[in-house]
Amino acid sequence: MKKIKITRIIDETTFIINAGSENGIEEKDQFEILDAEGEEIKDPDSDEVIGILNSSKGIIIANTVYPKMTIAKTRIIGEKLRISNDFFKIGNPVIKESSGHPEELLVEESQISGGLERSTNPIQIGDEVTKL
Repeated sequence: MKKIKITRIIDETTFIINAGSENGIEEKDQFEILDAEGEEIKDPDSDEVIGILNSSKGIIIANTVYPKMTIAKTRIIGEKLRISNDFFKIGNPVIKESSGHPEELLVEESQISGGLERSTNPIQIGDEVTKL
């Protein structure tokens, strides 16, 4: 399978990747930009390295797909659109915006280690991208 990479940075929200429809990419496919510098994860019992955790530089979504390349843009965050209940009263759809947030689960706080924060390294031409 071809390694998908950033080939051009248009601006902070728009990127070109080196894969397109010939590689099975479709509009609205999501990709995660990975930081090549990873953290070793060890088994707590054996201390054996069981993998490398690569942090994310961000998520991009295929916007315009060409045969051999794709223009991808960052996702819209912090907004959720819904049709207001007023639609049923007045017959006109009223779209309202509300902000969302991730669900927080009950965890043992002393065991929170982090490690999935957004990378502080800038996105560069040649960064690997993985399809979600």
